[in-house]
Amino acid sequence: MTEISGAPAGPSRAAVLERRGAPPVLVTRPAPVPGAGEALVRMLACGLCGSDLFLQDGGFGEVFPVVPGHEAAGRVVAVGPGVTRVSPGDLVALYYIDNDPGAVWPNLGPGVRRMGVDVDGALADHVVRPERTLVPAPCGIAPVELALLTDAVATPYHALTTVADVRAGETVVVIGVGGIGSNAVQLARLLGAEVYAVGRSRRSLDLALRLGATRAITPAEAERALPRGADVVLVCADGPGLDELAVRLAGSRARIVLVAASRRPLAVSGVDLIWRECVLLGSRGFTPQDIAAVHDLYLRGDLVMDHLVGDIRPLADVAAAFHDLRHGGTTRIVIVP
Repeated sequence: MTEISGAPAGPSRAAVLERRGAPPVLVTRPAPVPGAGEALVRMLACGLCGSDLFLQDGGFGEVFPVVPGHEAAGRVVAVGPGVTRVSPGDLVALYYIDNDPGAVWPNLGPGVRRMGVDVDGALADHVVRPERTLVPAPCGIAPVELALLTDAVATPYHALTTVADVRAGETVVVIGVGGIGSNAVQLARLLGAEVYAVGRSRRSLDLALRLGATRAITPAEAERALPRGADVVLVCADGPGLDELAVRLAGSRARIVLVAASRRPLAVSGVDLIWRECVLLGSRGFTPQDIAAVHDLYLRGDLVMDHLVGDIRPLADVAAAFHDLRHGGTTRIVIVP
């Protein structure tokens, strides 16, 4: 018999995407049971973002039925045999990727298994996760902020520091000022860069200025505002022509980093990169080390979070939350089971 430390959980609700394009359906089923090396986590907050809409549209393939949710924080309820790093009662951030222990990079490789895509995610009352994917929370971070730091902030942090290697004094362009791009703006500023934010709405441009952008401009204004180009261009939104705009905004020896997921082919001429010696890079999520780094930034008071926490809803409203995120003007919706 498997020995489980901690109080057993009762029935558990989960939001299920049953097929491509369908709204999530709330179902009730027995709470999952942790096996060896696993922990049962009671969810306290889960951010809903563009990747969940990408999943709903079939962008990750035919993974249905699946419980979405990858930006999450919760409290450990029970642990399976062999678990030593976390205990029942611990507040944890959930790293959404589980990888082979010997993988060179925690977020890359053929052994990657993504919570909310390859296995059921955190838009539920409970989720079982391998112990190695849980990041103990430092004191002073509430569950909602903890969940949002895990993706909305750690993703652009990884793109700016690990992938683009932004240095103080460089010019950084952030295309798209949503749940990821808004935080790319404030992180690039913290790294000492001159930041240009490119957005379509007055609301997003005003937000970028509040978060530290040097200038906030529309796509039509961008090339005139940067005649010599930028050192780093981050694409944080998926829209027609934005990838091509990023290439046009890149200066000599620039790094162009694609953060937003898109299935559209990228129309780029080789000479556009060759003549300026630009590099085109992809940035996939983040690592546990990135999560720990943004925790430190938050605890130092360096990060603004109020633009991310204005729309908090119960799990029962998850279908409406998907609809409103797709059609509304919010940067993030947080589900609190």
